[in-house]
Amino acid sequence: MTDSPIAGADNNTGSYQNTRSIKGMEVSHQHPPREVSSQSPIPSVSHLMFPDVMDGFNVQILTRHFTFTPASINQAPNNNQGHAHIYVNDVKIARVYSSWFHLPRSLFKTGDNVVKVTLNANDHGEWSINGNPISSVVKVVIPAPKSR
Repeated sequence: MTDSPIAGADNNTGSYQNTRSIKGMEVSHQHPPREVSSQSPIPSVSHLMFPDVMDGFNVQILTRHFTFTPASINQAPNNNQGHAHIYVNDVKIARVYSSWFHLPRSLFKTGDNVVKVTLNANDHGEWSINGNPISSVVKVVIPAPKSR
């Protein structure tokens, strides 16, 4: 396998166009939106997925104008701080407190899969702009096993 990314959501320029959600991708474990203060720079997120030679994928989460603050979890929100949530096919997998996370192969089905990362405040609210969550979405295609 290679250690180059197989997919990336955007180029992490920090523009609103790169901090998007996809309509119709509502998740079952959703937190209320928390609007980014107009006094703060707009945070952005993108993510890259690298095949892991042992199992699954290593996900690199790239943020701009956002700081991971794991020691502040469950406390009052602070602008542009918090953690991320990672979803596979609309199912929340975990909270993420840093820029790297491993997803095991068992979370993926054969065919099209969607990996989504959201930026969340210390109180778990999804950082949003005009009600739209700041998120990154990557499609991953898992090929069918080769028949013998």
